[in-house]
Order: sequence, then structure tokens, then C-alpha cells
Amino acid sequence: MTTHALSISHRRAWMRGAVAAAALAVGISGTVTAIAKADQQVGRFLVKGQIETSYFATGGWARWGVPLIPESNAARGGKFQTFKEQTSFYWHPSADGGNAHQVGGAIRAKWGENNWERGPLGFPISDEMQSRGPFNAVNGAMNAFQGGAIYWSPRGGAWPVWGEILVKWSAEKRESGKYGYPVGPEIKTSTGFSQQFQRGVITWP
Repeated sequence: MTTHALSISHRRAWMRGAVAAAALAVGISGTVTAIAKADQQVGRFLVKGQIETSYFATGGWARWGVPLIPESNAARGGKFQTFKEQTSFYWHPSADGGNAHQVGGAIRAKWGENNWERGPLGFPISDEMQSRGPFNAVNGAMNAFQGGAIYWSPRGGAWPVWGEILVKWSAEKRESGKYGYPVGPEIKTSTGFSQQFQRGVITWP
């Protein structure tokens, strides 16, 4: 995916989009708030702290498999751990109240293309969730992040949405509204930014 440097004005818009993403996550993420148990040995490695809490609360080894690496340092004082079933759990004390969250599959791959937690999306603030298109049918998935969201659909693939485009898309009911899922990246144009969706293009400003 082609990436671009955010302008100062677009950074401000991106931060407003981050607020929208956070509001989304608060409403639908089903955040894990249980107190972390004692560290647990799973296969070769310990699973610890908030990562341990979220790992077991969302299915544990039966769903995610055993850890492939020990808990490791992430950016800005965070932590992460990768598991066998193409998934990772990330934690940061200032992300979603210090809860750890799961990112996997195509969404994790796209997040990686955008420089993981060091990029504009930041840390995850929700686990991967089912998303609903027209007529409330479950036909995709999403993760909310500090700086936006990544949505995946079978036909469109996984793409981030952030900033004022996320704000505009949210006003139109996101993937269940008239635009449907994103099918490409946000791009810089001669007049601002645009992003292609299944049933149209959203531009900013």
C-alpha cells in the first residue's frame, strides 16, 4: 500500500478521527476489564499481565494457539506477544485504560504495513470484531486503534480509515451505510485526500 506524509492540517483531522475511533471502541469493543491473573505457562513461554487476561478471556490456547515468543517490548513502553494462530496481543498503559487487545490475520498484516503501533494508527483499542454490512448481515471484520480503524471484507481486503474521512464515513453508518467497506487506501490529491469505498469515494476537505 502506498503511504504518504500527513500534512499538519491532516494530522489535526487524524486526531479528531482518533476520538471517533475511540468512541466506537467504547461502544462496541466488549473491553476486558478483569484483573490480571498470575502469569501462566503456555507451551514454552509465560503469558503475563493484561496480555494473559485478554488471551484467556478471548479463547486462550484453544483459539489462538501457544505463544511463539515471550512477551516483548513494543513502542513507547507497551508490550506485545505473538501466538500461533496468526494473532498478536498488544498492550499499552494509555491505550483503552491499559487493556490488552488482539489483532490478527489480514487486519494485522495491514497494520504492519502501516508501521504497527509506531505508525499513525497507534495501539489497538479493541479486539477484532465482526462488522455488519447492509441489512445487518455479518460479512467482515474490524479493529479499532488509537488513530483510526482497519476494516476487512472478503472482496475489498483490509484497509485503514482515519481522520476526517473516518468522521465522514461514520456519519454515513460506516460499512452498513451507503458507502460500504473501504476498498483502497487514503490517497493525497491535488485538493486534499480521498478514499475509495465499495459504493463511492469520500474526499476531504
